Amino acid sequence: MNNIIKLKEIIFLSIRRPPRSKLAIDLNKNIYIVKNIKSRIIMKDGIKIVDIAKSIQAQKSTKKFLATTAPVCSKTKRYLEENQIKTVFNYIVT
Repeated sequence: MNNIIKLKEIIFLSIRRPPRSKLAIDLNKNIYIVKNIKSRIIMKDGIKIVDIAKSIQAQKSTKKFLATTAPVCSKTKRYLEENQIKTVFNYIVT
């Protein structure tokens, strides 16, 4: 049984992100790109997520995750993992 990851929404003013994406942080100071959409996350979305992660990396050296409720395309999931972004589905934003 997976534990639910509790996240707190944060705002980075210097990071440009799509309007349907939010940034959150957990207790270990890991950064989560939260993307709650109904449709599948495809490579186009994956490229944007990696761009956001790179802009975060420039400011703060920490682990990055994608938190989503949507299914992720297998090619996109592999692309994110190659760029050190793990995907999580068991989370709650407070």
